[in-house]
Amino acid sequence: MSISADSSMSKKLEHKTYLGTDEKTFQYDDNLPSLPVPPLHQTMERYLRSVQPHVTPEEYETTRDVVAKFETGIGRELHEKLLSHAAEKRNWLEDWWLHHAYLTYREPLLPTMNTAGPHPLNSTLWKPSVEKAPIYGSLYLYGFLDFNLALREQRIKPHKSKDGTKMSMDQFRYVFNCSRIPGQDADSLSFRWKTNEEGECPLHMAVLCNGHIWTMYPWDHEGKPLRPPELEVQIRYIREQSDTLGTGPSLAALTCDKRDSWAKNRDWLKSLSLTNMKNLDLVESAMFVFVLDNSEPMDEKEMLWEGLCGDTSNRWADKSLSAIMTRNGYGVMNNDHTPYDAMVSVIIGHYQHLLLLDMNGEWTGSREIRSFPMPTRLHFDLDYKLFAAIDNARDIGETYTKKTSVVPFTFSEYGRDSLRPHKLHPDSYIQMALQLTYTRLHGRLAPTYETATTRQFHHGRTETIRSASVESVEFVQAMLNHKAKNSEKHRKLVAAMNSHNEQMTECQKCQGVDRHLFGLLITALESGSEIPEIFTNSAYAKSGGGGNYVLSTSTVGYTPVYGGVSAMVHDGYGVFYTMLPSSFRFFVTSFHTSTETNGEDFISALNTSMRDMYTVISLPQSNL
Repeated sequence: MSISADSSMSKKLEHKTYLGTDEKTFQYDDNLPSLPVPPLHQTMERYLRSVQPHVTPEEYETTRDVVAKFETGIGRELHEKLLSHAAEKRNWLEDWWLHHAYLTYREPLLPTMNTAGPHPLNSTLWKPSVEKAPIYGSLYLYGFLDFNLALREQRIKPHKSKDGTKMSMDQFRYVFNCSRIPGQDADSLSFRWKTNEEGECPLHMAVLCNGHIWTMYPWDHEGKPLRPPELEVQIRYIREQSDTLGTGPSLAALTCDKRDSWAKNRDWLKSLSLTNMKNLDLVESAMFVFVLDNSEPMDEKEMLWEGLCGDTSNRWADKSLSAIMTRNGYGVMNNDHTPYDAMVSVIIGHYQHLLLLDMNGEWTGSREIRSFPMPTRLHFDLDYKLFAAIDNARDIGETYTKKTSVVPFTFSEYGRDSLRPHKLHPDSYIQMALQLTYTRLHGRLAPTYETATTRQFHHGRTETIRSASVESVEFVQAMLNHKAKNSEKHRKLVAAMNSHNEQMTECQKCQGVDRHLFGLLITALESGSEIPEIFTNSAYAKSGGGGNYVLSTSTVGYTPVYGGVSAMVHDGYGVFYTMLPSSFRFFVTSFHTSTETNGEDFISALNTSMRDMYTVISLPQSNL
């Protein structure tokens, strides 16, 4: 969509898509259906089918025997226990998922757990500028504050699917005033956000700049966000004061350390003084963190790396939401994945995009600067032990960030509108393009994760679509066979996409494979049973189980907002994409330390795949 088209529709779209007064944001959440447990036999059948493309015939026969033994033996017992567990909970998965998938993770959160995405205006109305960065920053902040206000007043319309099915809004409760708290062996979540009806919650924000930490109160006496010109005054004040003071102690680097180390250092920090305890609470209870960064990325690629990785001495990795403004005016979000999924960030980003686009990227209201309290710098009491820990944490963090590769790619030869006449769903089309790309580049199939939402259920989050299917293998083989006719390629593309669409529907109904298997595994562990053979059998990891997905993928929707996360495994890729009317935008991650993967090579092969597939679908049916 062109900027002019977006501009003319932004006000209408903002209201129609996100804002309303007839329904409250969270009014349906308590009445959503409980998360179901799929039938055991169904899961076993679907698991076997998903395994088949990744193993040899001999391995498949062995796996069939293992699955059959599991289904009639310990698996049946575990399934019955899981059903009993589910009968007592509205969502049998959420506590286990939060604990085992997130809170027990012991490596640094940045960049392995966090998500990141740039502001869409970076590539249109906001041009890099050191002079204008405080202006851009003020507008960026205003967008977050406006969304928070609308959320607290429950004016964000509750989400529904196309058929009117109501969706859980629970994840939006953890965007603001939420922080991950490090602990030994497992972390916890601290969240203090409330709607206006529920009561008061902290309304200050924390600001990081040049190794210093500040607090800032961005509201006027009526409870409305300060105007962008007023926010700009505070941003300039923090920037100028922090530059004058020189580099600060960079306490935030501790949050980018390994989790057990950060837990020990946090306890020590609190033990040194009451001031430290109060200051730490101010950061962890803040609405969100605003980062005034010293980086000056030269292009989109560098900007995305700053968003996902960046300067670990200037990132509070535990915070559920961090808004980053580089010194030369790029805006990019960084979020802890623990309390909510990336779709929440996408929605906030698109809300901001429409809000600011309606202003043509500039503040159009009053420029009067009213009286308000200026930001306060936090002084922590640090000793030699903590200064050494900060240096060490910075080094640890950099070993993770420096090995991370982030490559953006915009394919602009066609977009989702070009697929409409062919009745092809753009998401399943891109998934098949990714299958073709990986095989073309690496000569083999990759176990592939795609996110499916289960938000139609109480506190639902996600299920895994296993995109590498029997049908996708046949499609890829046909595409790479120079002797195959276009009719065969077309037929197998449609079959692969239909299979993928069916699996998407199943997973959205919580009838997939991975979450049920996860529940059975945790049930076994909690009951003191040995790990069943189905989880130690080689086919489990080869098909992606246990976090072994070589391609970790997700659509981020149909808006100009895009972003992504790190690859799931060392020799893998993270591929996230948005599907626009006339283009597709990709966010590709990998690791420099891998000898197998390369983001630049991947997008080159992806470009070829997208062209080849369009050639197949564009030929008249009579010529196929």
